[in-house]
Amino acid sequence: MLRPKPSLLFAIFAWSLLILRFGYQYGTGDQVELLPYTLFLHDNSLYLHDFFIQGLNASVPNERTVMAYLLLPFVNHLEIMCFVLQFLTTIVLLMGLQKLVFRFIKNKYLGWIAILIAMIPLNNFTLGDVEMYSECIQASSLAVAIIVWALNLFLDRKYVWTAILMSIATFIQVLEGLDVMIVLCVLMLFMVFLKQIPFKTLLIFGCIYAFTAGIYLVLIFKAKQFDGGMTNDRLFHILFEFRHPHHFIFSSFPKIRMVLFFALTFLSFIYFSEHSSKIFEFTLVGLFGIIIYALAVDDFHNVFVANFQFYKITIWMKFLGVVAAVGLAEELYFSKWKLPSYFKLEAVAILTVIVLSWMVILRFNQYLPYHVPFQIFALKEKDDMIDICEKIKTVTPKDAVFIQPFENTELKFYAQRSSFVEFKANVRNKKFVNDWYQRILLIYGLSPNSSEKGFALQGLADVNYYTHNLWRFNARGGFGITHMLVNKDYRPPFGTLIVSNNSYAVYQL
Repeated sequence: MLRPKPSLLFAIFAWSLLILRFGYQYGTGDQVELLPYTLFLHDNSLYLHDFFIQGLNASVPNERTVMAYLLLPFVNHLEIMCFVLQFLTTIVLLMGLQKLVFRFIKNKYLGWIAILIAMIPLNNFTLGDVEMYSECIQASSLAVAIIVWALNLFLDRKYVWTAILMSIATFIQVLEGLDVMIVLCVLMLFMVFLKQIPFKTLLIFGCIYAFTAGIYLVLIFKAKQFDGGMTNDRLFHILFEFRHPHHFIFSSFPKIRMVLFFALTFLSFIYFSEHSSKIFEFTLVGLFGIIIYALAVDDFHNVFVANFQFYKITIWMKFLGVVAAVGLAEELYFSKWKLPSYFKLEAVAILTVIVLSWMVILRFNQYLPYHVPFQIFALKEKDDMIDICEKIKTVTPKDAVFIQPFENTELKFYAQRSSFVEFKANVRNKKFVNDWYQRILLIYGLSPNSSEKGFALQGLADVNYYTHNLWRFNARGGFGITHMLVNKDYRPPFGTLIVSNNSYAVYQL
């Protein structure tokens, strides 16, 4: 009789808990930079005046190209395909994490606990606001699911396959693959120096990557060469200090994350010094790289170095730190803890939790003590913002140009209409960075000298959006803006109401 492997059952169990805790997003959040671009590649008559889409498409290839083209054949079935891909990607990731964990933790249940600790209570406790799990399918989540298997192959000394997988991961998400590849190359340099491998092995490893993903990296770099007169100081201020401090500026990170990260790194050094020289060296190189990166970015404002977003390596360092902590606990307190594995009882318990989780997700999510989006098929229709955006699609022309609240990510995909500017979706091409910045300041009335940066600006931006800022662009001729999306209770001094729902309204200028 065929029966599922415990590792697969656990992966489905963990995925269900992750959806229960963090929700599911479709067409919003991080997907605002991906799914509308896929729609545009399918139908170029969409987003004719959208600042982000047109700026992104001006540089081909770009960081979204590969993932958008992977989704393009399924453009008429994106909702089901995104859900299936999010499920499969998470399962592949969890299976790879189990293989990695069980190299060090012998007790299966402790290994599972280590994975759950790293992915649920310690989610978003990395430096740089990055994480290996995503509540929606995006390029980084697929790349991470590939990288975990590359790391397993690296530990198995299968270097050719490691390079191949790392190249694929880099094509899908440039920085996820590149940052880990840099660390692996340094490790292999150590191995050559210590005569653990011949130089030929390192050469083959590097060449596989250089002549595949390396060429792609060069093409992306060349596509963004036009700088429009942008100085490095101004580029650094706009992209790294103003827009992305949570990703790039070490001094802006929450102190509790720093303490936890360095504590887990310390545990990694203790544990892996005895159990894996390669993981010990991986952690050492990663820590050294982070220190150099933080100095180059925070102190010297080096744009070239900042572009690497090297904090992406911390998702692996955090996970390995949790493995080290649980591994040490196993050795110190649970070395004689040998629970028998009763498959039938185990399977029943896991399946019961899976079923209960999905009952809560689908029927009783409103009673959860926290609020997360559950944009799963029909559930998303309960969201008033999604509802108004779907109505916008039916009552406005394709060439309409919108302004919307600062935090909005629903309009672009669900309404399929152009935005004058968005804070979440910003173009990284130097040619458009200054224009994006000026549009953000115009619509949301933000001061470039504000002490708050990044998404911490939301409160101020929302106040300004509904007060003194709207008359400015109207008085100056409109800048091509034809519609605005506002809270229903707000009455603008100009414009005609064309559609509304319980929470939002749309005015035609």
